[in-house]
Amino acid sequence: AVSLAVFALDKTDPNHHNSYFSPTGPAIMMIHKKFNKSGLTTPPLKAIVALAALVIVVFTISFDASSITDSSNSSSLDLSSVSPRDLLEYQIHSNKDRLSKHIPNSPHHEEVSSSEKAKFEADSAIALISFGKEAANGTLLEQCILSLRRRGEFDGKVMVITDAPRERYEGEFDENVIILKAKEEDILYDHFTAPAMKYKRFKTLLIDYMDDVPELDPIEWIYYLDIDILVGSPFITMAKALNEKYYIRQRFGTPSVYMFKDPDPDKYALNSGFIIINRRTSDLCLDAWRNAIDTHPDAGFDQASINYVIENEYSNHCKMVGLDVEDYLTYPNGDDELIHVIFEKHFSPLIHIFNSCFAQKVSPEVMEKFVADVLDLNDSEREEHKYGKSVIHPSTAKWSR
Repeated sequence: AVSLAVFALDKTDPNHHNSYFSPTGPAIMMIHKKFNKSGLTTPPLKAIVALAALVIVVFTISFDASSITDSSNSSSLDLSSVSPRDLLEYQIHSNKDRLSKHIPNSPHHEEVSSSEKAKFEADSAIALISFGKEAANGTLLEQCILSLRRRGEFDGKVMVITDAPRERYEGEFDENVIILKAKEEDILYDHFTAPAMKYKRFKTLLIDYMDDVPELDPIEWIYYLDIDILVGSPFITMAKALNEKYYIRQRFGTPSVYMFKDPDPDKYALNSGFIIINRRTSDLCLDAWRNAIDTHPDAGFDQASINYVIENEYSNHCKMVGLDVEDYLTYPNGDDELIHVIFEKHFSPLIHIFNSCFAQKVSPEVMEKFVADVLDLNDSEREEHKYGKSVIHPSTAKWSR
């Protein structure tokens, strides 16, 4: 609202507000663009906008008066020495109490009706990125989507951004899988020490690519997955449980993105293998994340740039929310653990195993059996040995196809 008021009274060139670290820069740029496009820039209309913004500000101050008193005691804290994980915990808990006053508690795990499933798939899409020769020559993408369709029971839209030739995936998927060719200017944006970072940067461009596809106009929520993740149980059940715990779909337009906490908390606060994005409000977060990636080309992992965004939350106008892993996401750690899971036939909602350090501890035979069971392959599909057969590159200790 303050940014809206500044816009209404502002007489400067909107291009002057180009810093991600100025108080109103990103918001002013966005408002200028949308209002100029709609023609609402004449002095009388701008005066009305300023008055409306003032009313919103006054209402917000009075509505949150009680929380201002609570937060005054912590406003003087020195956060310079606080770790990214501790800072993240502080942000989550400081916001949770306020939200819980306005949103009633609901059951954590609840059966999902067919109408709920249809509504979820109407406004939600899965986003995947697949880059490089190894991905194009392998079947990581195929098995990720197959797990979504079978164990995940998700029949909605899946958007894939890739640099593979168009013919690579012709006839491979159903009509709800939309393959998008990566734009040349985005692929050529490469000044990173770690080569993979130019591909990871595409995670911050998901909304931009989705906006180019009219078929995806009804989509409001984007669930990003790394392609080396398998979905082991109904996807909507997990999405609903996360929403009930973190009030994801009731955050009143707060620019936020949601990720699970990283398995290495001493280094990184969040892991970007799974991301929940609101198409209408998360763009400021993705812009701030991309800016952090571009201005820190020596960072070897995108998790490092996420730490930077968290540390500059207020100047970035964005909240990076950490989700507790609980039983939603597993990193299978060795043959014994996978054999136990195969025997029990109890698969977690998300299984992150390929291209991870944990995969080193799994033998190819056990891996293939495990993947076949997660994908619920029939006998003839198992005999093709198409999925789950992997080897480790000794130089990188990563699984490849």
